[in-house]
Amino acid sequence: LTSCCPGWIKFMETFFHDMIPHMSTAKSPQQIFGAVMRKVLPEQLNLPPEDLVTVSIMPCTAKKFEAQMPKFKRAGRPDVDFVLTTIELTQMIESMGINLRSLDAEAFDMPFGFATGGGLIFGATGGVMEAALRFAAEKLGGKPLAKMDFRDVRGLAPRKEAEVELGGRKLRLAVVHGLGNARKLLEELKAGKLEVDFIEVMPCPCG
Repeated sequence: LTSCCPGWIKFMETFFHDMIPHMSTAKSPQQIFGAVMRKVLPEQLNLPPEDLVTVSIMPCTAKKFEAQMPKFKRAGRPDVDFVLTTIELTQMIESMGINLRSLDAEAFDMPFGFATGGGLIFGATGGVMEAALRFAAEKLGGKPLAKMDFRDVRGLAPRKEAEVELGGRKLRLAVVHGLGNARKLLEELKAGKLEVDFIEVMPCPCG
């Protein structure tokens, strides 16, 4: 079970607490970003760690809740100091009278080199699954794939199931978005009506 959405984790803690051991232990991208920035940037920029402020721009208000969780604090300070939704950022830009089209093009800061293409699909339903499958396929095969398409997990259908063979093993996959659909899938799983190795859940419709 994927673990990148705080709303989904809260749902599991409330309604399917007994299945939490089956969830991935990976933090969300936001919290990984915050923890890495706290460690790496002060060293790169020769700054005291306490002078670093991390701001995350996210589409979902649940990320504000996530950033404030005690488990994501170190030395009493959160890994991510502030979270702005994309709507809030847009409102700030408009209130300042900034016209983005009139600004000169400028490259992003790249403290870790180029980003993976998997990050571009992460927020859409099926994206977490496909990114994980790409990584697993490369690790198990020992080299990057010439073609990295897992089309069976793409699309906007509320529930998708597929099989893929990696490292000589056939994996059963399920992708679902919307908590109502997720609840039905989990109930089938608990009742023994469904066998699956990897489940991606996106609480919001379409991701």
